[in-house]
Amino acid sequence: MPSALSPDDLKAAVEAGVIDAAQAEKLKAMRRDAAGVGPDSEPAIADEERFRFLNGFNDVFLTIGVLLVAGAFLIASSTASTFGMSWFGTLALAAVTFWILSEILVARLRAVLPGMVLSVLFVAFAAAAVVVQMHWTSFSSSNWSVDSEFAFWRNPSLTFGTPALIAAIIYYVRFRLPFALALIAFFGYAVVSKGLLQIAGIGPSFVALGYGLVVLAVALAYDARDPKRQTRLSDCAFWLQLVAAPLIVSPVILLIKGTTIGGATSAAILVTVFFLALFALAIDRRALLVSSLLYFTVAVYDLLNGGSPLTGGEVSSSSFVLTLGVVGAFVLFLGVFWHPIRNRMLPGLQKTHLAPYIPEPRQ
Repeated sequence: MPSALSPDDLKAAVEAGVIDAAQAEKLKAMRRDAAGVGPDSEPAIADEERFRFLNGFNDVFLTIGVLLVAGAFLIASSTASTFGMSWFGTLALAAVTFWILSEILVARLRAVLPGMVLSVLFVAFAAAAVVVQMHWTSFSSSNWSVDSEFAFWRNPSLTFGTPALIAAIIYYVRFRLPFALALIAFFGYAVVSKGLLQIAGIGPSFVALGYGLVVLAVALAYDARDPKRQTRLSDCAFWLQLVAAPLIVSPVILLIKGTTIGGATSAAILVTVFFLALFALAIDRRALLVSSLLYFTVAVYDLLNGGSPLTGGEVSSSSFVLTLGVVGAFVLFLGVFWHPIRNRMLPGLQKTHLAPYIPEPRQ
């Protein structure tokens, strides 16, 4: 039975060649589901907000190798021709290489950190290859360099977002890597915002807020399917909320700053942070709260300093030191008493229709 196999048993089986690493990972997952333990073989806690980042130091070792290969392709693609290959050929070869590495490291070995790096590299090189091919006449007739007008970061007419979004979707469909959802959400925003700004004329803050709320809704849907936070669905929700948080918080703060003045602005920001904290506690996710800490810090400083805005020359003032202490104490308080506060909130929430989707309380 899977639950009778210890991690040492599985490791010994892999070393003896009885099973491969991918089969061992599947058996570990079956063991966790049967025994109710987390990804590191410790008891799983419903609201622990865990996400897999490393299987072991071998993931770091593999990541170093991936980065070295990426460095070779970056250097090769920065010149007009390497080994007789064109820019497009070099970029396309890099994308194919990172896909093959993903088949080995992600699909077979289930290496998380290398998979995150490979997903970024595949999306970047695949999209770059498409853009270079689309604008090949311009590229081939210019002396390209990092400062060239044909560099993606210098020329917005080179549409990078759409091929990157498609590449990210393809990567996620094949490898089901939760981190790839963050890439989909990020490049999706790039495509949506550009389209709405140019076609519909909608303001950037409204685009960011609306898109962020949609991504947050998708993340909550993932969490609703895994209220005990024991499967990859929880990881998917984590990465999506990490993208959604700044898209939601920044426009809200900008709206407050645009409609209030003086102390009212700081007070409104503090109230906003308070309600964000309540929402974060309810869903047991800290991303929204973390994204608002910078604005919270500025608002606290404004109140402590009598309404004077924070500038770079005042970072050594007593007001700024006190501000950091207050914000730090707030973060530590929430971190230490997160679960007790949630436990006091949950009885009221559990009387609503949202009860089946809210993570269970922890004693």
